[in-house]
This record gives sequence, C-alpha cells and structure tokens, in this order.
Amino acid sequence: MQVGPNDTFVFFFSGHGNRRQGTQDAREIDGADETLVLYDGELLDDEMGTLFDGIEGRVSLLAIDSCFAGGFAKDVITQPRRMGMFSSEEDVLSGVASQFQAGGYLSHFLRAGLQGSADMDPQDRSLTAGELTHYVYQQFAEHGRDLRMSSGYQHLVVDRGAVRPDFVLWRY
Repeated sequence: MQVGPNDTFVFFFSGHGNRRQGTQDAREIDGADETLVLYDGELLDDEMGTLFDGIEGRVSLLAIDSCFAGGFAKDVITQPRRMGMFSSEEDVLSGVASQFQAGGYLSHFLRAGLQGSADMDPQDRSLTAGELTHYVYQQFAEHGRDLRMSSGYQHLVVDRGAVRPDFVLWRY
C-alpha cells in the first residue's frame, strides 16, 4: 500500500483490545502496553506507532473501537498530521452499542459522521477535523452517557495532535 503526500490515511479497528503488564516502555507509567487482539496475535501500541512512522500522507487518522483503546494515543499521536479517536481510556473497557446494532459506540458514530452527518458548520460538503470530533463527542454524550463498565465509566478519547480543527479531512 502506498500513501501519497495528498492522501488522507484512515486506519480503523473495531474488535477486542487487551493489556499486557510488564512493559519496559518508560512512557507506560501504569506498567502496561495496550494491544489489539488480531486473528493471528496481538499488535502492541508501540508497534502501531512504528507502523504510523512510515506513513507520509497529508493527514492520518487512527480510530480504534476496543477496550483500552486510549492507550494507543501516546504511541501514535506523536508527529504532526496525525489524529486519533479512541472508544475508551487506556484502563477502561468499551461497551457494545447494541441499541444501534453496532460493535461499539465509536464505530457507529464515526461511520455516520464520515457519511456526512458531521458536515454541520457550515454544511459545505467538506469535513473538518473539528466537525468530526465535535459530532462524535456530541453523539456519544447524547446516546452513550453513563456507560458504567466494570473498570469505570467509558469515555471517548480524542487526540487531534497538531491537526487544527479547521483542517479539511476530505470533501464530499
């Protein structure tokens, strides 16, 4: 796969997340790496950061809808032109959005936002980073409030890094 300098790169994952204790990474002050549970193994947050280091697009969006997803932010959103949307904090589980017949809340709201529902201010067939993040926050606040998980309340984590709110992600 090649990503050109004018491309918007989106990596989206909806599935199981895990935590692995005993990391040697000094950035993990809680002593745990977060992982995505894939068919053939786990992908560490550090490894995701390394993968993103090779992407030279105009902007890269990492969206993860899994338990402990927020732990990926500090390993990936480390360079300009990167932003992330994560379904939960690094030490909290993520709930299933069964009322929407969706895997998770972030998955459902992100899909609707990318399909045009987030193009709101102004409604100009251009989707900005600010419009998308505001839309997802707003939808989560309205439809996903008080999601009590065994390890705490689920909250979205959005890290735009150095991507400005008025940055146009794409035009419809």
